Amino acid sequence: MSQVDSFSILKNAKLSRRSGPTGERRTLLAYRDPSPSRNKKHPRDRLRHAVWKANTALYKYDHITKDQVRLMVLHPSQDPEADLRATLLTVPINELARFQYEALSYHWGTSESANPIFISSADPNPVRPEPKNKVKMSDVAIMISKRLYVKDNLYEALKHLRDKENPIALWVDGICMDQGSSVEKGAQVPNMASIYSQATRVCVWLGLADRDHRTDRAMDFISEVVKAYDIDTLIKAEKADNWSDLIFLMASSWFSRRWVIQELALAKGATVRCGTKDVDWRDFSDAISLFDLNFQKIRKLFADKSKDYNAITDLRPLGAKILVDELSNTFLRAADQSLFEPVKTLEALVSTLSTFETTDPRDTIYGFLNIARDTSAKSPLRISPVAMDVPPPSPNYKSDLLMVYTHFVRYVISSSKSLDILCRQWALPERKSKALMYEVLVELPSWIKTVKESPYGEQGEGLNGRKNGDNFVGLPNTRFYNASRDKEPEVRFGMEPSAVAEFPSPTIVNGSPTTPDLKTTVVTFPPKENSVFSGTLESPQNVSPTEVDYTSARRPSTRTSGRPRALAEERQMLNDRDPSIYVKGFVLGTVKWETDPIPDGIIPKRALEKLGWVYDEDEYFSVPDTVWRTLVADRGPNGRPPPSWYHRACLRCMVHYTPNGHIATEKILQKNSSGIMHDYIKRVQAVTWNRKVLQAEDIQQNEQLVGIGPPLTEIDDLICIIFGCSVPCVIRPWMSSRSGSDQEIKRRKPEGKEHPDFYEFIGEAFIYGKMDGQAVESISSEALRDKTQEFRLL
Repeated sequence: MSQVDSFSILKNAKLSRRSGPTGERRTLLAYRDPSPSRNKKHPRDRLRHAVWKANTALYKYDHITKDQVRLMVLHPSQDPEADLRATLLTVPINELARFQYEALSYHWGTSESANPIFISSADPNPVRPEPKNKVKMSDVAIMISKRLYVKDNLYEALKHLRDKENPIALWVDGICMDQGSSVEKGAQVPNMASIYSQATRVCVWLGLADRDHRTDRAMDFISEVVKAYDIDTLIKAEKADNWSDLIFLMASSWFSRRWVIQELALAKGATVRCGTKDVDWRDFSDAISLFDLNFQKIRKLFADKSKDYNAITDLRPLGAKILVDELSNTFLRAADQSLFEPVKTLEALVSTLSTFETTDPRDTIYGFLNIARDTSAKSPLRISPVAMDVPPPSPNYKSDLLMVYTHFVRYVISSSKSLDILCRQWALPERKSKALMYEVLVELPSWIKTVKESPYGEQGEGLNGRKNGDNFVGLPNTRFYNASRDKEPEVRFGMEPSAVAEFPSPTIVNGSPTTPDLKTTVVTFPPKENSVFSGTLESPQNVSPTEVDYTSARRPSTRTSGRPRALAEERQMLNDRDPSIYVKGFVLGTVKWETDPIPDGIIPKRALEKLGWVYDEDEYFSVPDTVWRTLVADRGPNGRPPPSWYHRACLRCMVHYTPNGHIATEKILQKNSSGIMHDYIKRVQAVTWNRKVLQAEDIQQNEQLVGIGPPLTEIDDLICIIFGCSVPCVIRPWMSSRSGSDQEIKRRKPEGKEHPDFYEFIGEAFIYGKMDGQAVESISSEALRDKTQEFRLL
């Protein structure tokens, strides 16, 4: 046999399969997507279905005005597997209270829009119902059906909600709003306040029951929890699986979505449904609150099951717990349970509920406009936009993410007279790919901090433990420090409000851009005291299908002329804008030493020595203030000055250092489940987790500064007092230059006495002895004026 033949045989030879070693998988709690549909098609069938779907007449929406909404009538069927059939009717928004309808709250999920619903248009000669208090919409018209495709989770929800005997009226965003039209979407988002507040009730759909029936058991267990007068009777070993099932239910992805906050906040009443089981929202909320109240006792039930015990260590980042707390304490309700008055401002809602996700990151802001004290139409404290220096945001899905975020920051600074928003991690990151109605991707500047840097990271990350330290600036209107001594911000933006990058948004019909026909389908009504139906219904005109698949839908951005916009043109348009924010302040010092980010709560020996601790005694009687105060940022967990016993607690912790001289906070907590050491160390973790201990030098004052900075702090970074910011900040100077044929911008560190072109905003810092205005008060007004400079943050 020749050598060539041998190589050919060897090339095609395969090793037989053998057993490998048994691995160990980490047990992590993660949000659980809706259960998949039970009858998924084979890939070949899906391909045939896609071809058939492309050649099928799709439902096309009529144009509606901002004063109109659509309601859906879901037709009954005795056969649970029968096709879904529904009717869409357009009604004036001021007539919504006339109808008994249910508003659906659900998670869209990531499946394809492959499930058909047969949507009916209306006969021009509708049946007129007899006068009554409520108009029965099922009697309005004779139907002609066209298909509209939706995702799995919505399809299963509608199948479970469909009645055997009677038609039911629903409002479902994926069907009742034309998701393919940015104009309609922007006009309809403000209407959601009326839609959800006037619904008879809101139905929360968590998805299908899981195959192991854990969700069914959890739904049944909720009634046991709320009926128990003594909750300890349920905190027993034989109930461990029930509590575990409840955690499993709480991990539903519905609790991770941003829009559900508004949907429940506005509801007069709500039910929670999972598969065939349902409970009232008030029972669900009470069960979660009782679970949280007794969490540490319940968690001990899993002590002999280490995987379950370690899977979740803290309920605070869990979306279900956050949602229950916010709905219980953030919104005042009238006697009929309707939303009476929003309590929190838009800034507060965006800051406190930052980890809730949304497919479109612009909804980071838009998702709260209807329930914020300063932007909700229901708030008596709402200020007219005309009377404000910077009007509040309003939905505009033609604006790119940078413009939406910039407008929000501009509005917050104008209304709060504070720059603390720069230090909070409130923003959802930019999408990874373009999508329908999302043609422009932008890079966010360093002064817009994303949720990944927040204490518990992005949604789901914090379910298995803390990721970062708590904010030093605290929440809006609860300032903990006053580093700039009440000096108001001096700020300007490089991007003017008129620089909005708006792109035309032609609607999409069968994959092609079209111009909507503005012919309107309207149901009109006589005065409210006479409920006899009058008016006409017209067949839908050429508008677009709904249920946008943001995970795969793409289209080129277009000019007003209709031709695709070239990539170079998009890039030039974005480069022509200056996303900088210009702020004034002064340099406090330059970082000369820093630790690595403190991992897993271990305070290194070298950091303690830099703070002033000395390891040369067998018995210690005191701890330097620079040590015990810096480790807790000189505050208690509520933002108030630290209690005096923190010193004694720190002293006890310091004598429990490891053989290498470190302070292992987790080990101290394991040995001290309560008491002053436990409370002190919990505060230390909240301050130092994933942050750096740093030392800086103030050359002008000939002073050494110590403190705690962001995890990305580097040597030669600057510590600054920025006017209008309650804490010191770390910034990094850069020089910029253009190179290459495409004039790509590159950056480098300044050399010698070069004046930086711009600064990168690294984040907030705690600097011992400089948190309450000492740096401003210690110099004269003239010296302060000489030191003040403008920083361009980019």
